[in-house]
Amino acid sequence: MCSSSFTSSEDLKTHIEGPHKKKKKFPCSYCSSSFTQSGSLKIHIDGVHKKIKKFHCSYCSRSFSLSGSLKLHIEGVHKKIKKFQCSDCPSSFTFSGNLKKHIEGVHEKIKKYKCNYCSSSFTRSGNLKTHIESVHEKIKKYQCTHCSRSFTRSGHLKTHIEGVHEKIKKYSCSKCSSSFTQSGGLKTHIESVHEKIKKFQCSHCSSSFTNSGNLKTHIEGVHEKIKKYQCSYCSSYFTQSGGLKTHIKSVHEKIKKFKCSDCSSSFSQKAHLKIHIETVHEKIKKFQCGSCFSTFAQLGGLQLHHKTHHK
Repeated sequence: MCSSSFTSSEDLKTHIEGPHKKKKKFPCSYCSSSFTQSGSLKIHIDGVHKKIKKFHCSYCSRSFSLSGSLKLHIEGVHKKIKKFQCSDCPSSFTFSGNLKKHIEGVHEKIKKYKCNYCSSSFTRSGNLKTHIESVHEKIKKYQCTHCSRSFTRSGHLKTHIEGVHEKIKKYSCSKCSSSFTQSGGLKTHIESVHEKIKKFQCSHCSSSFTNSGNLKTHIEGVHEKIKKYQCSYCSSYFTQSGGLKTHIKSVHEKIKKFKCSDCSSSFSQKAHLKIHIETVHEKIKKFQCGSCFSTFAQLGGLQLHHKTHHK
């Protein structure tokens, strides 16, 4: 059958019954396995049932119950031999189990890891663990080293550090030179500045806005009449920051930036310039007396006329 030779007939018999006849006459007393040789049975019992780890790694302190497990450990951990090649992409792995997880999660999209709290399912156990900790248990284990903020996910911490502390603006707009620290900021910029998408609808009127901040300001200033912007020079309050700014410049700082193109007059407010041009240069008399046919360029003139001639 082969070129093997033995010193006794008993050894020859054992050899023939093993490799050649494959007669498995050594059954395991712990399970249904059986073996052709007593040595194989012993290795099986020691490694599987008694968990005796007699195979020690020469690179580290790990030990294994089976020689095959030690071999896989050395090839995968120390020698980094990636002999398990994916048939669908160029990826390769050191262990068959990792290849199996890769195929199921990436190519077959098998979501076998189900959440006990909700209907979510995941392709990897690590993703399920992260989901439970961040969504259901709200565990914020990722602590920022620059401030007191903490996060449920490492990705959120990374985004926070880059955007808040390092001020890294890695999200560049493809339509202009603007850049942002967060993807959400870039998205809002494109929608509001370039696409002019007004998706924030006012529930009180037909007005709509490109961002939530403008909608909030509109509701507080127009509908709720909340005057939260206080003047630091006097007791005046305003519903919008722009109103406060105009008030300070025109009343307290007396800045007259609106200049008349027909004369040397200048005004602190655009509306005052408009009235000046209409009444002085264009001579527009839009205030008419209800008792006679007299017209006036300014409301004050009409009021004086009415007091003088019709009372």
